[in-house]
Amino acid sequence: MRAAYVIGGDEYVREVPDLDTAQGPMRSNNIAEYHGLIFLLRRLREIESETGRRGAYVIHGDSQLVIRQMKGRYRVKADHLRALHSQADSLAAQLDVTFEEIPRSRNKVGFLLEREGARGFRDERKSEATREN
Repeated sequence: MRAAYVIGGDEYVREVPDLDTAQGPMRSNNIAEYHGLIFLLRRLREIESETGRRGAYVIHGDSQLVIRQMKGRYRVKADHLRALHSQADSLAAQLDVTFEEIPRSRNKVGFLLEREGARGFRDERKSEATREN
């Protein structure tokens, strides 16, 4: 399973590990979406560390569950998502971020994942190496 995120014109695709649970390894769209958010938040922190500048970010996502949980509108009920939400929330607290829900048809990440799937998976390092901007 893969997760993707976009910062400006830079596109990133990462492999998502299975989530270890008491019932065994688990994978789901929600797990991948949380991992994508965590990857994005970590990258934003890296950028701020590298540049020495703080930014303000609007994170767009089409996952109603993840965006609404991050905004505090939905509780995190699923046990297997609690740790991922906690990690994302902790990272977000270190940045100036807001979350905005967008329709899937406007989500560039969905198109990126489709394109990468059609061409074969490229990991984040290759995506960074081939980008312009």
